[in-house]
Amino acid sequence: MRSSRDFLVGIITGVVIGILTAPRSGKETRDKLTEEANKRTGDLKDQWEKGVAQVKDGYEQAKSQVNQYTDKAKEQLSQYKDQAQTAFNKTKDQYNDKVDELADDARNSVDDARSSARV
Repeated sequence: MRSSRDFLVGIITGVVIGILTAPRSGKETRDKLTEEANKRTGDLKDQWEKGVAQVKDGYEQAKSQVNQYTDKAKEQLSQYKDQAQTAFNKTKDQYNDKVDELADDARNSVDDARSSARV
């Protein structure tokens, strides 16, 4: 970056020295300086606009990629959530079945004990 700036300063300095030392009248020299300044200003504006356009393009590309990654992550998260919910429901059903089985066994044991006690 510094070398580019030094290069531009060198060019501008050379142009100014060349214009100032050329054998012209004061009015011609001022007109020439104005012309050169306008030309360089236009060139700098063009470069600035190109740079801004490149930054905007880069930003849009980055934004698009981030959105793609975010959408993919959301999709995967949704899949993991569905898988976790399915596993939870399966485990819950197994637990409830086992509790019902143990309750039935306990009820049968109580009934058997009552029957034995009546005899």
